[in-house]
Amino acid sequence: MYRYRTFNQHLKEKFDAKVYRVPIDAGFTCPNRDGVRAFGGCTFCDDRGSGAPTIDLKLSIQEQLNKQIAHIRKKFKAKKFLAYFQAFSNTYAPEAVLKELYDTALAVPDVVGLCIGTRPDCLPDNILQLLAEYQKKTFVWLEVGLQSAFNQTLEIINRGHTAEEFFDCIERAKKYDLNIATHLIFGLPGESKEQMLESVKQVSTIGLQGIKIHQLCIYKGTPLEEEYKQGRLSVLEEKEYIEMVGKALELLPPDIIIMRLLAEGRKDEILAPQWCFEKTRLNVTLEEYLEQNDIRQGSKYKTLVLR
Repeated sequence: MYRYRTFNQHLKEKFDAKVYRVPIDAGFTCPNRDGVRAFGGCTFCDDRGSGAPTIDLKLSIQEQLNKQIAHIRKKFKAKKFLAYFQAFSNTYAPEAVLKELYDTALAVPDVVGLCIGTRPDCLPDNILQLLAEYQKKTFVWLEVGLQSAFNQTLEIINRGHTAEEFFDCIERAKKYDLNIATHLIFGLPGESKEQMLESVKQVSTIGLQGIKIHQLCIYKGTPLEEEYKQGRLSVLEEKEYIEMVGKALELLPPDIIIMRLLAEGRKDEILAPQWCFEKTRLNVTLEEYLEQNDIRQGSKYKTLVLR
């Protein structure tokens, strides 16, 4: 039994079956890439915009879904799927354009809902209202990236929005009763471990349904690659990161859904840390650490709320 509540558990309880997320690239960009907020994108993000390497950009949304669903169905005997709008900012378009894209994804057989990754500055009220309309008829999971609650860090990584914009976005989204998750990265340039945990504390008490936490990875072709090669940036060691995850889990609400605790990737795309290529071993190591130290999600959350 996991010592934390996973997204897979949540989906199985909701749909009475294992549900597979299918990542797609719908051709979006980000306001910190196209000049609206900044240029170049987040310094940690590669030219796929955090999209999965399995995505075939030559295909339409429908073709991307059909191709990957056929593979997953054959390999895992899967029956239910979520269309995961993963790459770049997937609410960064006019309402009519978004509706057409979301409708196309939901029309694919056995797609039972949408996962939508985006940024807090790409969620005006009319788009939140659109997502709320979809939630009335299907499953919608909105992922709003933050990465750090410190504006200095957000500026360093060229995020293009402030922490205040994130918290305002969450408050507005909650009025529409949406399922909301956020992302945090441990090991961002210049951040102390105390700051990383402070970001966890700040998002713990705002009523989120889910969270992703993962270590900073140095992707090839990103601005951080050059900083790392020049010795101006280091990455967390495996032991450090696992200890940080344990502390973070204790601070999170006991019912929030833990979507991810480890980033993984391929050796042809990631420079460091080298330990991120050993997903199976890392998961075992993390579980052993939590067991040995009797760490459970939410064990210090009540103290955090009452402080």
